Amino acid sequence: MPVPSTRRQKFTVGGMITSFHNFLLADKVLYGVLGVIIFLVFWQALSWIFNAMIVASPLATINALFALLTETKTWEYIMITLFRLIVGLFLGSIVGLLLGLAAGTNKKIRQVLEPIKWTSMTIPAIVISIMAMLWFGMGSEQVIFVVIIIVAPITYVNAMEGRFAIDEKLIEMGRCFNLPLKMFFREIYLPGIAASVIAGFALTAGMGVRVVVLAEFMGAHDGIGYGLSKSYMYLDTPELFAWILISLALLGLLEFGIMKPLKTHMMRWKKGGNLS
Repeated sequence: MPVPSTRRQKFTVGGMITSFHNFLLADKVLYGVLGVIIFLVFWQALSWIFNAMIVASPLATINALFALLTETKTWEYIMITLFRLIVGLFLGSIVGLLLGLAAGTNKKIRQVLEPIKWTSMTIPAIVISIMAMLWFGMGSEQVIFVVIIIVAPITYVNAMEGRFAIDEKLIEMGRCFNLPLKMFFREIYLPGIAASVIAGFALTAGMGVRVVVLAEFMGAHDGIGYGLSKSYMYLDTPELFAWILISLALLGLLEFGIMKPLKTHMMRWKKGGNLS
């Protein structure tokens, strides 16, 4: 039996769309690989131009990386840094989210928090780290505190902007139906601010990794930053570069292992899903 022309057309269009999508994915991978190759060539060229104590070659860095990964202490440092990073990001995001919702809902609260926001976003991370060392000493408390102070204002701004974007008619409807606070937050506030907050997650994650490493470099006896500090003190440039690669891998783990699944979960409301 002959296939109707409309069905043949739909099949053809669908096949074309699939082929085009596969082409874009292949193109994206190709350009990504090309970017990595260009970066490695540039890195190798710099290692030829400068002294090995200034720029380690990619091969020397990879050898140092493998040597580090065979040591138990390295994995302990990675897990310690990851713990500090996740706790700091979580607490900073919660604080920023709640204060941002409150500021977006109440003008007086927003006016009270405005000077605090500008102060915390203006002070350099290194200054905050020094102050935290004075208050908490050297260790996890100091590192987590610095991450919270850096992350909370960014999440606060994104949450407040997301609250401004919520349709006031939708809020009034929820009040008319006397929705419980939990349902109000889950069904109205969270979907409304999700896009804005998630947009800032990548930024806060990247800043969080840099801040944790900086705080550990300055005031910790363990963690990736401490490993960097030891390599710097002993002028072991290949190992220093290897720790930098580990920091980049940690950021990749955070981005693709935590942030992307979280983004998928929080954006389910757009497809008619439930966040609970």
